[in-house]
Amino acid sequence: MKKQYFLIIILSIALLLTGCGRKQSQFKTLQQIQKEQGIPVRVKTVELETFVQELSYNASLGGKEESNGQSLVSEVVSSVNAKIGDRVSAGQIIVTFPRNTPTAQYEQALTAYNAAKTAYERMRNLYANGAISRQELDNVETQYKVAQANLDASDKMINVRAPISGIITNIAVSPGERSYPGQNLFTVSSTNGYKAKLMVADRDAMKVKIGTPATATWENITLNGKVSKISLALDPYQKAIPVEVTFPINGQRISFGSTAQIKLQILTKPNCIVVNREYVVNENDKQFVWINQNNHAIKREITTGLDNQLQFEVVSGLEPGEQLITEGLNLLTENALIRVIE
Repeated sequence: MKKQYFLIIILSIALLLTGCGRKQSQFKTLQQIQKEQGIPVRVKTVELETFVQELSYNASLGGKEESNGQSLVSEVVSSVNAKIGDRVSAGQIIVTFPRNTPTAQYEQALTAYNAAKTAYERMRNLYANGAISRQELDNVETQYKVAQANLDASDKMINVRAPISGIITNIAVSPGERSYPGQNLFTVSSTNGYKAKLMVADRDAMKVKIGTPATATWENITLNGKVSKISLALDPYQKAIPVEVTFPINGQRISFGSTAQIKLQILTKPNCIVVNREYVVNENDKQFVWINQNNHAIKREITTGLDNQLQFEVVSGLEPGEQLITEGLNLLTENALIRVIE
């Protein structure tokens, strides 16, 4: 009995080993599968399209028109009457300083103005009654206008107003902080469009003209605009040419100060064969692409022309209607069987 049990165990082990051997013999490597079924690739049908050459920058989008309210005195700020994002009107008081600011001499100017106004009104009544000459009235009127101008100048020192209508995009001071003459206190941006300021390298500046088409992309919003201003002088610090680009709002809502990708379209060439740079293989100073020919991979030498860093213009080597292989390139060998997947 023991021998029978032993034989049964031996036979069972043998059967298991035989089964494993069959499974191992049925297993195929990835290379074998690809050789039989084809290397999986994706393709793109070659078509004529427009080749676009662009210059790309990152820049902040400000208002099409921007103006700063500046301090004229060295004094502590009394109040700030707006916050970032507020819509303001031209002439609206945004920042105030104390009325007793020594430099402004506002109280003295106000007293002189009131006295001159009273005298002018009295003399005007006397002139109407024929009691004084026109020359006497003109002298008093001149004094009144001078006093009014002095008061206006003092008022501008202690009450800093919005220079244009728009939205407050920056406030640089808070109540209790000391300002200095010439300091920008706040910025107002108009709401009739956006503006981006670029620094274009000297070697590229000659390609940019007034009216050059431009796009600004922020998140999923794209604005179409154009170059509106090109400086005639090279910035000595950045060694570049300042360029301004403007964009209409067109109902889009992008916060002023947002950083957008700005592209200047410096060249367009229609009816070209264009391929992405990653589809091109470089070997021995030559350029190749892979094409699908009857489900086989064929390496084709090409000649390229224009280059925009992301794409090449193909001058020769590709024809419209051919199938350009775009994925699976690293697995390909000449005349290898391929399988196109969607």
